[in-house]
Amino acid sequence: MHLIFRSSFNRFQTINATQAWSLFLTVCKKDDALGKNPMIGRYLTVAILGAIIAQILEAILIPS
Repeated sequence: MHLIFRSSFNRFQTINATQAWSLFLTVCKKDDALGKNPMIGRYLTVAILGAIIAQILEAILIPS
């Protein structure tokens, strides 16, 4: 059974970005796959946002 459907997990507690990315990347099986450090999730979020912004800027600035 998936982690998010267990009664011990679903108590409406807040989770940090690292736990959210771990759940996303492991298809909701483990919330600690990336570790316990909350900065890992923040770095991953910033890296993905940076890549998206770079692609948008590249599409705007380089004419086809």
